[in-house]
Amino acid sequence: MVHQMTAHEPAEAAVLSDRPLGRSALAFAIGFGVAALLTAIATIALLLGEGLAGEANAAIQWLLFASLLISAVLTIIFAYRLLRIAKEWRSAASGARLHVRFVTLFGLAALAPAIIVAAFLGFTFSQGVDRWFSQRVESTIENAAEVGRAYQGLASGNMGDEVQLMGNDLNVARRGLTEDPNRYGTFLAAQAEGRDFRSAYVIDGAARVLARAEQAGSVGYSPPSREAFATANQGDVSVRFDREHSRMLALYRLQAYGDAYLFVSRPIDPALMARLLAFDEAVTDYRGSQQQQGSLRTLFGLAYVSTAWLVLLAAGWVGLNSATRVAEPIGRLVGAARKVASGDLKARVTVGEERDEIDALAVAFNRMTAQLDTQRRELVEAQEDAENRRQFIETVLGGVSAGVVGLDQNGRVTAANRSAAQLLGQGDGALVGRRLVDITPEFAELLNQPAPAGETPAQRVDLMRDGGSLNLSVRMSPEADGGLVLTFDDMTKLISAQRQEAWKDVARRIAHEIKNPLTPIQLSAERLQRKYSQEIKSDPDTFQKCTDTILRQVADIGRMVDEFASFARMPTPRMAFADMSDVARSTVFGQRLAFADMRIEVEGVDKPIGLVGDERLISQALLNLIKNAAESVQARRARDGEPKDGFVTLRLRDLDFGVQFEVIDNGLGFPAKDRHRLIEPYVTTRTKGSGLGLAIVARIVEDHGGLIELDDAPGSSPGAVVRFVLPKRGEDSIEPTAEHGAGAA
Repeated sequence: MVHQMTAHEPAEAAVLSDRPLGRSALAFAIGFGVAALLTAIATIALLLGEGLAGEANAAIQWLLFASLLISAVLTIIFAYRLLRIAKEWRSAASGARLHVRFVTLFGLAALAPAIIVAAFLGFTFSQGVDRWFSQRVESTIENAAEVGRAYQGLASGNMGDEVQLMGNDLNVARRGLTEDPNRYGTFLAAQAEGRDFRSAYVIDGAARVLARAEQAGSVGYSPPSREAFATANQGDVSVRFDREHSRMLALYRLQAYGDAYLFVSRPIDPALMARLLAFDEAVTDYRGSQQQQGSLRTLFGLAYVSTAWLVLLAAGWVGLNSATRVAEPIGRLVGAARKVASGDLKARVTVGEERDEIDALAVAFNRMTAQLDTQRRELVEAQEDAENRRQFIETVLGGVSAGVVGLDQNGRVTAANRSAAQLLGQGDGALVGRRLVDITPEFAELLNQPAPAGETPAQRVDLMRDGGSLNLSVRMSPEADGGLVLTFDDMTKLISAQRQEAWKDVARRIAHEIKNPLTPIQLSAERLQRKYSQEIKSDPDTFQKCTDTILRQVADIGRMVDEFASFARMPTPRMAFADMSDVARSTVFGQRLAFADMRIEVEGVDKPIGLVGDERLISQALLNLIKNAAESVQARRARDGEPKDGFVTLRLRDLDFGVQFEVIDNGLGFPAKDRHRLIEPYVTTRTKGSGLGLAIVARIVEDHGGLIELDDAPGSSPGAVVRFVLPKRGEDSIEPTAEHGAGAA
């Protein structure tokens, strides 16, 4: 199976080209085969001596030129391959340096023997040509030619001498040719027969027969060649072989005639004639080659250059392919390894059928990257699943009101939700990495306990913060790595509510157990005053003071019992639409009469402010707050003699979502510690207070769905402000409810 590359590599990390050779390789192979065949044919022809004949030189030359042209094209293909390698090397492609190194090594290893072979061929060709045309060979050929001519003369029976003698005789009888042709013909026949010529002719320069003598078996007349005429015109006897009719022909110019030649023929043994002709042709070819020695050397040079060029190309191509076979797969492996290193596990190496260890390595690499890709995908999926779970858990923990904190073995916070940071008074992210006991020392006792084996029961931890305490219910759970998980809830309001419920029960019991005997005590004291005030004469003032004290204390206890009863039987609010401005003005008017020595004002009531609520309960809450504020101003006067100008201000604000009430005074103010506990029953800062005024107000505000806040007076002056907001409701929220009756005894 072939694995393809699936990712593109940037230019600076380009991978060595792994494209197949394709057409260039096929063209090189075909071209090399054709060039080698042409060179081989031409070289063999030269070595066989075909080049010694001038007719074959042109063909051999064309073969060699064609081979050289093809070799030039092959060189261009080879150079193109080298340029590609050089370009990849300059671009720092993966495996390019190794490729260049291998090409150099393989090229040198292949070129060395190629150069040796080329040098040997050049030396062989040069020596062969030199030997062919050496002085020794030339002397041998000329001697052989002399021997051949002598043998030819013997074979032809000294035909040349016979022809000259016959010519001399014919020169003497030249007049008979024109004066007595018959007699001249007889004389010619006698001359031919006496010298063993089969035929004899006297012809002119145009090869016309002037006289003839032919014996039985004669072939007949055929005109001599131009070369024969040329030789005869030089005064020599032209002797030629007639291969077709196995005879020798001789032509001799008759000097005594104006334009006449003696042309004779003599039969010869065909085998002997063939040997003489072959020898004569060889000598002729050698002499022709000797005259064309420069051209022959050029042919051998071309053959040498073509052969050497092909040998060098073959060696270079083999070295290049061998280097490419090793370097390119390694380059692809390097490029794919870089992709894997950069995180691309989709990288694959192109592999054909497995032929050697390099292919096996590529297959193993592809298998490895595929496994890594699968494993990474599984890890990513697992990580995404874990991340989704973590985000889900964080979302859940972030939305719960309980605080969750993870601790390591050293007590350092490893994780915390938003509620934990808020409960511990820290910002988001400010807990992680810090020791919990450094943030909240109150946890030290809890963390110094032995490591739990499982989840522990809830334990209470009280945190002291600016403005009061915070009650936490803490559970611990162990982790596998030795750490702990703390889960804690804010129990402050729950404990406060439990206190209120407990005090309600106490208030009911007190109202029931104390109020019943108060009436008889009061009636008895009043009866004693009426009946015995006139009868006691010894010390009437003391009697009067004692009875007055009894009645006053009974009245105080009665008022306290009434407050207990009022707190214990707070009625369910009866919601109705009311004008809060009118409620505020009425309340302030009544308190101005009660506290005539101080300034009690109301603000923000210049226009009606509508609100759905229980008008009586809201008025009671405002009454309690103004009364407490006025008593605080009086207490400050008693302690410090100030403020001489005491004041209490009730301020209303009509907001979009509700109505805000503020009662401001310049009295003693609230304590900084545990201020929030002042709204709990029976928690007070005054020596004679019952601690129920603010508790009743808080209960009324809570029943109306509002919020209450205790704060310092604005500005730098002492004093306090109680601020609560009652939300606005629609008219559909008004439901008639029956008021609960008082549970007095």
